[in-house]
Amino acid sequence: MKKEFYQGDSFWSDDSEYKCIDYPINDEIIKQAEVILGVKLPSSLLDLLKIRNGGGLNYPYFMLPDGDAESIPYGGRASISSIDPIHFENDDISILSSKELLKEVKLTGEFVVLWTDFHYWVVLDYRNRLQNPSVMYIAENYSASKYDTTEWEYIKIADNFDDFLKQLFRVLPLDQKQLKSSYRRK
Repeated sequence: MKKEFYQGDSFWSDDSEYKCIDYPINDEIIKQAEVILGVKLPSSLLDLLKIRNGGGLNYPYFMLPDGDAESIPYGGRASISSIDPIHFENDDISILSSKELLKEVKLTGEFVVLWTDFHYWVVLDYRNRLQNPSVMYIAENYSASKYDTTEWEYIKIADNFDDFLKQLFRVLPLDQKQLKSSYRRK
């Protein structure tokens, strides 16, 4: 598996199934969003959202550190298929929906949700600061969860969003020339 790391170009995927928000964000929208969230969003995230207000990613993978819960891919590859947009519509998920989403699954903390499938979460962690948050992966720990309660595993991915961007990669397709002849199609 050959990894190609994000180098600052082509962050957003053009062929994503993710529904893009039609309007771009600007400084006024950012200011309103930060007031609603009560935090300062990372400038590198805002720069990306100014290019495209949410959507699928060309570099959707990152590696988790080693750990010991069997139901979590510790030491393995995890993904963030998209980043939610900033918008003020009530009927669609947005970064501004973070508090409602977290409350729905009884996750507590000062988090801003970048992506979730409700079992796994990639969030900005503002528990100890109001700006320059760390990036956290929160995973449902199936082996510790009971019928009526969900246990969550909190895994720090990066000290800040810039460091998180440096960890994102995509997997390049196999080069047909490098395959052993016995694996090639005839």
